[in-house]
Amino acid sequence: MNLHNRLIISLIIIVVGLSSLATAQTTGGTLTVAVQAEPDGLNLILTPATASYQLVMYNITEPLMRYTADRELVPLLATSYEVNEIDSGAEYTFHLQSGVLFHNGQPFTAKDVKYTFDTLLDPDTASPNASPFAYIKEVVAVDATTVKFITEGKAASLVGYLASGKGTGIIPRGSDMEALRSNPIGTGPFMFSQWIPGDSLTFVKNPNYWKPGIPYLDKAVFKIIPDQAASLAALMSGDVDFVDRMVAENAIQIENDPRFKIVSGPQNLAQLLAMNNARSPFDNVLVRRAIYYAIDRDEIITATDLKPEWGSPIGSHMTPMNPYYVDLTGMYPHDPSKARELLAQAGYPNGFDTTIYLPQPYQLHVRTGEIIADQLREVGINCKLEIVEWGIWLDKVYEQWDYDMTVIGHDQGLEPAANFTKGFMRAKEDGTSAYYWQYTNYFLRELLDRGNETFNVNERKMIYAMVQTLIADDAVLIWIQDPHQLEGMRAGVMGYRILPMYVFDLAPIYLE
Repeated sequence: MNLHNRLIISLIIIVVGLSSLATAQTTGGTLTVAVQAEPDGLNLILTPATASYQLVMYNITEPLMRYTADRELVPLLATSYEVNEIDSGAEYTFHLQSGVLFHNGQPFTAKDVKYTFDTLLDPDTASPNASPFAYIKEVVAVDATTVKFITEGKAASLVGYLASGKGTGIIPRGSDMEALRSNPIGTGPFMFSQWIPGDSLTFVKNPNYWKPGIPYLDKAVFKIIPDQAASLAALMSGDVDFVDRMVAENAIQIENDPRFKIVSGPQNLAQLLAMNNARSPFDNVLVRRAIYYAIDRDEIITATDLKPEWGSPIGSHMTPMNPYYVDLTGMYPHDPSKARELLAQAGYPNGFDTTIYLPQPYQLHVRTGEIIADQLREVGINCKLEIVEWGIWLDKVYEQWDYDMTVIGHDQGLEPAANFTKGFMRAKEDGTSAYYWQYTNYFLRELLDRGNETFNVNERKMIYAMVQTLIADDAVLIWIQDPHQLEGMRAGVMGYRILPMYVFDLAPIYLE
């Protein structure tokens, strides 16, 4: 081999070696993330708050199954499962990982799975997240690494729920439920370290995590910065490395700055205008349809997302990310004349006065509510805007149902039943709705029961197409958009991927 060829080969080896070093995932360091909302407790069995779910799920507590960024349903604390149909329903048998430890050093076994779901479903727990699992008759710890769910009916939604449901992260048996509100314990890649109310939460690397090689970070600090201008300033100054769910105005400011980058994509979030269907005049379907015709989705998306590609219009209680989604955006085109006509038919020829409650610190929803108020005034509906703190919104709107209208986002599941069970199946003793938009439809509930009783994908698609069409025809809610998730970060933050659920997945992130 001559000298020239040897030099070429040597250069190739050097370049390949440098390339490998450049792309290798490095370990260590602290990631500081600006988040808008403070969690409402860290025990996911006890809180419905998305801000809590976003941080705890997959990071601290882990479920039996999980969804990947590619929307695949894969085992997590389970290794595999099988389903056996029986006369009264079905048996779901899950085989579990062995050698897994909780953060307190306690070994993970099937008894912990049983304890988690027994607690979730115990009426004394009063979990706001129990209703999707109401068909579970019994959870049996067969042995240390085998657990069986016995269901009433086929419960075709169970496996998908286990990957995404609030409260499905496994906790140690015997846990103090109140203590877990402020000191969560799970099997995840990160352990809870500190919560300074109103300021920050700190997670640290789990040195005994059962998956080798991850996580890469030593620590993650979530700084609570409700104001978007302040979070952008913190990123620019280096006080934070990452701004979660950045508003479009700020994303545009940094997208061409080489010090930073934007990761964007659909987040599987249904932004909607909810109406109290049990309160006049929203108990009148003509009024609800009139409001739908008065709304201009395109104007909202243009004003809030700034780029058409940063928002996807939706017309049902699903998003285009879901394989069961039906595009119903054409059912109510923007038509103010039609809106005024329907209001007159409903007995409101001069419109009416109402109030829209908007949750702070979610600037996207506040801005959307302001635009909607302007659009509704054009058809005679005068809207007073009440901007309330997140805790007040949860109490007044979500828990007490004391509101007219509100703008909010619902994190959606890839399991289709996950999008309808709480909102359309939860009922009081008299059979009426027990959810904050208070819509009651017994035929719809029958359809949803049928969707849960077949494993046939084509049958399920037909059923959930009927479900989406029915609730859109009744204009139960005004579906607006799936606003794309905009994540602003330093250029050296690597590995972040958007999940098809409202979870900030820390495990794959590393600092270049």
